Amino acid sequence: MVVFVESTDACEARIRYAARLALRHDAHLIGAFVLKNAWRNDRSDGFIQGGGAIREMLERHGLAERKALQDATQRFEALAGRENSSFEFRVLRDDDIGNLARLHCLHTDLVVVGHPAPGGLPSTWLPEQMLLSAGVPLLIVPQGWSDGPIANNVLLAWNASREARRAITDSLPILKAADSVAVVVVDAEKNPLHGHEPGADIAHLLSRHGVAVRVEQLQSKGTSVADTIRRFAAEDQSDLIVLGAYGHSRRRELLFGGVTQSLLSTVTVPTLIAH
Repeated sequence: MVVFVESTDACEARIRYAARLALRHDAHLIGAFVLKNAWRNDRSDGFIQGGGAIREMLERHGLAERKALQDATQRFEALAGRENSSFEFRVLRDDDIGNLARLHCLHTDLVVVGHPAPGGLPSTWLPEQMLLSAGVPLLIVPQGWSDGPIANNVLLAWNASREARRAITDSLPILKAADSVAVVVVDAEKNPLHGHEPGADIAHLLSRHGVAVRVEQLQSKGTSVADTIRRFAAEDQSDLIVLGAYGHSRRRELLFGGVTQSLLSTVTVPTLIAH
């Protein structure tokens, strides 16, 4: 697993979550820190002239970068080490990022980022770009998420799509370890892909894998599908939502389908998305 780290308090919730999840599944945890150039914080430095002034600016920037790196390293090692998990810390330079972030994610099983800001990602990357380019599932942990249960009561959003099926494969170890998995189907009568008994066949498959699963058929009743899923998650006290993300390209922008986009606009529960 890889979790993107910042030198701020905002990242602590997702580091704790990632470390506990890694420990639960005997996984190796990688903390990835993108070291941003300090001059980007103050573009006025680009107008500095004179040898002495330039040297002072470079020393100031170097000090700021070293402090950010030290803070991020100490924060990650303290939180990851507290869980006794196998972990390492990697540094990526923002000015030479290219496909390096994608490369680090490509060779992992899960990428953990934050919300509402993705937190720690390269400045030119968005979480959906990481998901669609690397094909590795993304786990979004909202800022300030408490130290409660980790993926014990899971909501699996099922719409009989290829993406939803991909999400099951990518999250299967988590689903098998959960105490309860609710396969949630919304407005099943509007989707002929579900078959005669919506949710039953996929629940049968999951049960064969040892997943403690049940099917919940819901009606949106005039509200959005995303709000229906959110409401059920709150009522059922879900501590993880799993869903497949439909993605497509339009005018060079990477977009998600309406339900996914709406769910990701306000993340209140840790959410694992796959594509």
